[in-house]
Amino acid sequence: GRRMMDQKQFDKIRAVFERSGVALTLVDMSLPEQPLVLANPAFLGLTGYTEGQVLGLNCRFLQRGDDNTATRAEIRAALAAGREAQVILRNHRADGSPFDNLLFLHPVGGRPGAPEYFLGSQFELGHCKAGVGAVIGHTDQLSRELSRIGAVSEHMEMGSRRQLKGLACPLSSIGKMPSFFVRPK
Repeated sequence: GRRMMDQKQFDKIRAVFERSGVALTLVDMSLPEQPLVLANPAFLGLTGYTEGQVLGLNCRFLQRGDDNTATRAEIRAALAAGREAQVILRNHRADGSPFDNLLFLHPVGGRPGAPEYFLGSQFELGHCKAGVGAVIGHTDQLSRELSRIGAVSEHMEMGSRRQLKGLACPLSSIGKMPSFFVRPK
């Protein structure tokens, strides 16, 4: 389809991505495969891939087998409706090691319900060493990056802090992963 976003805006997004300390990816919704068109250094550091390995791929490459079946349906629904989402996925790095990814999805550009792009931000939940503070720090930084590129996130401003407090690490005192993050073997 015809691009509504001009090169200047795209370059601005790229510049924000490059400087950001949080993992950021941009997916082109106008192409059938919904490929990654931007993946910033923080994302590459988190996943162990190079830019050349990931650009042009659908984000599915981070998954293995039939992990995340329900979550994948949730993501597809959000992409189809052009709305924000926050989900937890079991993903794998380039070396095969698994990690739990708190994924934030945000529509960018286009029009309501039909964005040109989706921004994804990945946060490794780790083993709760990070705790709630780190997740909220990530969200705050992500909110700032979104406002820099002109993508307003009402959802993130209002709902997500409460949500994240409950989600991040209810068992951090014990240092265990909350049971709902752990995929049965």
